[in-house]
Amino acid sequence: MAKKKKSTKKTSEKEKKVIIQPVEKKKRKKMRVTNLLTLKNIVIGIIVFLFLTQYLQIQSMFGTFSFLEGRDSSLVTEIGQIKEAYQTFGNDMNEVRDYLRLPTKDYFGFDDVDDLEEGKSGDDLQIALFQYMAYLSDQENIENNIAKNKSYLENLGTSNTFQTFLGEQVLDSSGIIEDDESFSLKILDKSDYYLVHYYLSKEDGILYAKTYEGKDEVATDSYEDFEAELIEFLADEKDNIIEAIVAIEEKKSEISAAIGSSETLAEIGKLGITLMAETLTEGDEMTYPVHNSSGGLIGKIVLNTSDLEISLVDVNDNSLTVTASDISTALIPFLQKLDTRTFFEIKSLEAQESLQNTFEDKGFQLLLSQVGLTISQEAREDEGRIYYDVYNSNGTHISSIVVEKATGVINIVSPDGANSENILFFDPEYKKKTLEIPDYIPDFGDSVTHEEGTFNILIAGKHGNLVDTMIFTHIDETDKSIKMVSIPRDLYYNGRKINSFPYYYGMPELTRVLSELTGYELDKYILIDMYAFIDVIDLVGGVDVTLEKAVIDPTYRVVDNGVEGTLYYEPGDYHLGGVEALRLARSRHTSSDFARAERQQLILEALQDKAQNFGFGDADTIYAIAKTVLEQTETDVGLDDAIAYYFRYQGYEIESNNVMSSGNVLYVPSYITVEDCNALIAEAEANGEEGPGCENENHAYTLLPRNNDWNVIKWFFKENFEGESA
Repeated sequence: MAKKKKSTKKTSEKEKKVIIQPVEKKKRKKMRVTNLLTLKNIVIGIIVFLFLTQYLQIQSMFGTFSFLEGRDSSLVTEIGQIKEAYQTFGNDMNEVRDYLRLPTKDYFGFDDVDDLEEGKSGDDLQIALFQYMAYLSDQENIENNIAKNKSYLENLGTSNTFQTFLGEQVLDSSGIIEDDESFSLKILDKSDYYLVHYYLSKEDGILYAKTYEGKDEVATDSYEDFEAELIEFLADEKDNIIEAIVAIEEKKSEISAAIGSSETLAEIGKLGITLMAETLTEGDEMTYPVHNSSGGLIGKIVLNTSDLEISLVDVNDNSLTVTASDISTALIPFLQKLDTRTFFEIKSLEAQESLQNTFEDKGFQLLLSQVGLTISQEAREDEGRIYYDVYNSNGTHISSIVVEKATGVINIVSPDGANSENILFFDPEYKKKTLEIPDYIPDFGDSVTHEEGTFNILIAGKHGNLVDTMIFTHIDETDKSIKMVSIPRDLYYNGRKINSFPYYYGMPELTRVLSELTGYELDKYILIDMYAFIDVIDLVGGVDVTLEKAVIDPTYRVVDNGVEGTLYYEPGDYHLGGVEALRLARSRHTSSDFARAERQQLILEALQDKAQNFGFGDADTIYAIAKTVLEQTETDVGLDDAIAYYFRYQGYEIESNNVMSSGNVLYVPSYITVEDCNALIAEAEANGEEGPGCENENHAYTLLPRNNDWNVIKWFFKENFEGESA
């Protein structure tokens, strides 16, 4: 283009058009591009690109959700099954380890919760990352401390200054001794008494200097300071330390002689106890432990290395602890005063005392006379039990109350000693309802039934994070009936209690699991909070109930008109507002979860009776009730559906209600309480023994189907919803 401008050749008009036209097109194209590349258009383009990217990601995510939607339930089930299998494996492994005299391990790594605290953080990943970073930092500090402090001990062996000092003082060094837990080094005199014992812990990297007077942490900035302080200490204190050691050894000899005397050994054998001749050193105390027959610590001989005082310590009764000026004469009387009973022997005796106190209670004696029963005054016993036999008015032996010697648990048994049942879990109402389970129960498989003309809804109640109430409601449109079965919250399935499923997996997963367990598909669910329960009862003007038995709960404190009192309802008729109905529905201390479930169904029946009196003229009230319930609950029922269900099922009668319990299809598997387990662990630790392994056992009250056959539950629901007994 530049060459053509410089040409002197004349150009025709036609040629000009040919030359200029392409140039103008390029200019116009360039201008359009320039106009498009304004800041505004660039920003808009970026936004469009981002939206497109987000859209594609969301579509991918929805595809993943769709993929998982049909599989999440099976994943939860499989995870639960894996957990159960892992727990069984862990228990079996611990039995093998215990048999081989190896320490048991916690194979679980997690605890199932019975009560979850509100406000618990849900960002487990973030917490784990914080903990891991803190761990890495701590490990680095520990490794640095170990390296530094170990170099101090190593330099003692190569330092000419320190080795010359040892020779002058007629002292020696043991050199570094390493084991799995520590590095150690001792400075010894010619009699091999140690003057200083250095102990470097591999766990925390701290270096300790231990003498017969105690233990101190070494904290110096350089090896030179460390060596100088050690030389100064030994030079100044060597003679005093050796003199103290000799005095301590003399006291130890007195104690050893008293323990090893023929009189003491005879008394030890007579009492069935053990007395260690070796000492356990802690700080400035040397201890000789005394154990009972099961290895429980009951006493100890303590030598204080500072003042050379010998104490005889009763670990169960401080008032019996004495200072012994002459251990040879004081030891046997001290041993004779010790309580040599084992932990479970004490529990057994406490149980017997509690029973005796009850038997002597005048109110209890009046009850026995009214019902024509007597209890044997003198207990009989065998190797494992202490029996208190119960007789009817004809003198027939009808039952026995027994104390299990091995555990201190009080059970009730048949006259022949069979059918043992913990008396604390005995519920007379549900003993009446015990079902005869057939010898053969079919395998119902995994199929879930949904008959035409039926509607199943789960009515659940919660307080806090866990579900307190679960009522499986079966509505039959053929005979216009409603049948209810309460499911106990302690039912243990897939490695955790059933009432914790909503917390971990959500309500849809709970309904899926209950559908599988019962064999009946749940159509809808409603999870109602206790405050919504109060509002609903108040909106309908309260409910009327009749109590056949008194309900007394001293642990449930109530405040009425500013006055605090105990929850107490005598037998009779009551008109209950929302607060009163909730109290009655939640109280369970002096009854059982099963009795509470019955009262909850009683309140639902009363609510049903009240609702039957509403007609289309009460549409505003019905709408307010539905709106209140749905706003304060978690449910998959919409407002329009809720009102439609009300008018459709308003006239239906609650034909039957039942409760799954230990009186029919469930049983309570054996377990040890956390308190008893902790006591056994503490006892083992005090004795320096291996742990009992009970931390891996079942600590919570749980329920399982009889014979561990989950088909029993399906059979129970089929009987209630379709059988003649329904």
